[in-house]
Amino acid sequence: MYKHIRRLLVAVSYVPCLPLTRIDFDEPMLLHGLSKYLPCAGLLIGTLLFTLNGALSISRAEPIVIAFLVTFAWLILTNGLHFDGLMDTADGIFSHQSKERMLEIMSDSRVGNFGAITGLIVFLGKFVTLYSLTGASLGACLIVIPAWARWCELYAIGKFTYAKEHGKGKVWHDTTIYPLDCFKGAAPPLAVTLMFGIAGYPIVWTAMFFSVISGIIFSHIMNKKLDGHTGDTYGATVEISELSCLLALSVFT
Repeated sequence: MYKHIRRLLVAVSYVPCLPLTRIDFDEPMLLHGLSKYLPCAGLLIGTLLFTLNGALSISRAEPIVIAFLVTFAWLILTNGLHFDGLMDTADGIFSHQSKERMLEIMSDSRVGNFGAITGLIVFLGKFVTLYSLTGASLGACLIVIPAWARWCELYAIGKFTYAKEHGKGKVWHDTTIYPLDCFKGAAPPLAVTLMFGIAGYPIVWTAMFFSVISGIIFSHIMNKKLDGHTGDTYGATVEISELSCLLALSVFT
């Protein structure tokens, strides 16, 4: 039990960047087998967003300000980890070069035009959709969306090969047991989704559906483009899953 709690704390300290335990990033063994805890880290992120949204909702802040602050908090809670991966992925994919050249571009720490434009679109997309979604149903969705988006990341990590010989995400792929870890990782967000569904918030099932479908589709598209995934595309999968779900909820609910 202690081992699992320790591993969960490491995952939470790495992904939401909350200092719950000390992480030595020069110690690869510390990151072994963490992928199955990613949905739990997403639940924590969602809970913090839910709390912030609730606190701001009872204040005198305008809805547009609340939407901006929640979107900004969503970004800084991960220290821009997934957002950076999204922009790097966009720079590579939209270059329309060979697979090798795409991977080379994605490895460049500098953000190009395609990355900046994509990042701006995703940030504004989250902001606008959060502004359009109101009420208690939004709070329930804020908890489950980050969790299911990170389950899609877990799926991409386990399902597909790692596209580079080396990289920060390789240890995640190499130590994931697919599909067993996908089933283990799905249990916590599924339990929370079921709880909200029983409590009278059926919209969470819609949120789960669109998060999972969009994340899986995107992960397959990236695999077709790159013959695998990288740490950057893992982050991009999270961002695209979250945004696609929010857009779908705004349009269909």
